[in-house]
Amino acid sequence: MLGKVAQNIALLVVVLLVTGIAIQLADDKVLSARGGYTQEKSITDMIKGVKHYVEFSVGLFDKDKNGTIVEIEYNGTTYQYYYPPPREIFIEWLKITPEKCIAITISILLLSMAIIFPLGLYWGLKAGHKGGIPDRILLLLAPVFSGFPGWFWGLMFLWVLWWRFDIGTISYINHIQKAEAHGSVGLVDHLVGLLIPVLALTFANITIYAFNVRNLVKQEAHEGYFLVDVLKGLPDRKIRRKLLRTVFPAFLTFTSYNFLNLMINEMAIEKLFDVPGIGYVLSRSVGKYFVRTAEGTWTQQFYFFGEGIFFVALVMTILYFINSTVMEALYLRLDPRREVHEEA
Repeated sequence: MLGKVAQNIALLVVVLLVTGIAIQLADDKVLSARGGYTQEKSITDMIKGVKHYVEFSVGLFDKDKNGTIVEIEYNGTTYQYYYPPPREIFIEWLKITPEKCIAITISILLLSMAIIFPLGLYWGLKAGHKGGIPDRILLLLAPVFSGFPGWFWGLMFLWVLWWRFDIGTISYINHIQKAEAHGSVGLVDHLVGLLIPVLALTFANITIYAFNVRNLVKQEAHEGYFLVDVLKGLPDRKIRRKLLRTVFPAFLTFTSYNFLNLMINEMAIEKLFDVPGIGYVLSRSVGKYFVRTAEGTWTQQFYFFGEGIFFVALVMTILYFINSTVMEALYLRLDPRREVHEEA
């Protein structure tokens, strides 16, 4: 277990290092496209740039850090420039604290998984064990659902629930602001604002999870112990419970590997419904705008906030590390044979 944790930590460091270097290269490209001056960077410069990104991300949670004032003299005149701390930049930019930003993303993931896990397991067990109508429906829907991203189902729920029946909201931020204008914001207001995003993420993944469980159960159905239980005449409830114990470790492995896909879908849905999570931060970190030139025409400019992009990557890798570690611990507890095989 400790070896797996160390492996995950090493992977986290490598991913962040590569991501930080890639962000710097992209930042130079954007600066060059805007006519700015860029110079070739060495590996040492790149590592220093990654260090700056890490310090900025850590500084987002430092509530006591103050900004700095820099004085510059030019033509006999002294100018003062104020450089705000990272947390002040983040809050002024997104109108939300980084803690709330991460909490919203985690809340959507947890609410969705709380629905996906039990329903996906139940549907997959029933379809894999007995077949019949649940299995036929699952075989019909699995290719369809795996071919459409989460935001597609978000648009579908938007049309069905919000436009047709006035349930939920199209913008989480606007919904919370309206609630604040009419009084205090309660738990119900947040749940209403997150209703369609959670349903979209759940709807996009529940069939995929159920199909995976169904395939695992079908594989176990060829084992000798399963045939013995059937010949003994054990009730279906007991057989499914035994099947669940058998396939659950493999299901946890699938869940761990699929976590990034789930998170990416969640980030796209955040952008679609104005939910200020890490996906919203990513969408606000890169884009384009138009400025008026001296000739009176309009020209397109790009903006690229590398520190914000790295913050998103850092949160994603940490969440993946936590998910992978927890799933690995559960796996070893449910199936200790794996640890024995790895030691051998």
